[in-house]
Amino acid sequence: MSRYFGAGQGLAIAVLTASVMVSTAARADGEGPSYTYLGVSYEWTDVKYGLNPNVDERFNNGTIQGLNIEGSLGLLPWLHVAGEYFDGDCDKCATDINLNPIDQDLSGFKVGLGLNLSFDLIGLNNRTDLVLRGNFISIDELEPTTPGSTQTTLSGDGWSAEAMIRSQISPRAEFQVGYEFQQYDYTGAPNVKNADVTIGLTYRVGWGVALTASGIIFDDDSGFGLGVRWHFGDLVFNGRDSIVR
Repeated sequence: MSRYFGAGQGLAIAVLTASVMVSTAARADGEGPSYTYLGVSYEWTDVKYGLNPNVDERFNNGTIQGLNIEGSLGLLPWLHVAGEYFDGDCDKCATDINLNPIDQDLSGFKVGLGLNLSFDLIGLNNRTDLVLRGNFISIDELEPTTPGSTQTTLSGDGWSAEAMIRSQISPRAEFQVGYEFQQYDYTGAPNVKNADVTIGLTYRVGWGVALTASGIIFDDDSGFGLGVRWHFGDLVFNGRDSIVR
């Protein structure tokens, strides 16, 4: 994948998108975003957990793709926990003993605690939220899929801080735009930093099931994902989206 937008363009698009979302949500019907769900998606991206093969010479200008399992649980109407587990490949990111490019296994997880604050608190609509979340991130493994590869195993931990606006722009459709800063310490690569502007669309088809699409548009990175998500809070919490009202 190639770079889609520069830093300034990415921020301008994010601000414009957020403005349109808030305006549209003010005229929409229905409830706000949900924070209790399970989902699965497939992701194609230049960067994952701070690893960017496009700019890191150790990874042969490869790309990353794989399965992403996600979940979120509303604890209070304004507090939630969220996490994800990724299991995929870094395509052509290593070299075998004959100097031919090969894939590498890549897996890791992210878990965090977040605040979801309704815009109704400042006199706007109750279908748009400001979400602030801190995350712990860990790469379990990045290792060759072919014995004899010259690429060494890489692992490490890090953290990220993210802010996003989630807006229910219609009874079925939700749009979100956000910014995430990440910092990691990996084997042989301490103090790796990355920043992304992310966008996402969720469309509910019925019975709590929704289709999802997401993208990265910032800081030398690009990527997208497609998936499905099941919102089940109202089923298990007696019509609520959180454990405690």
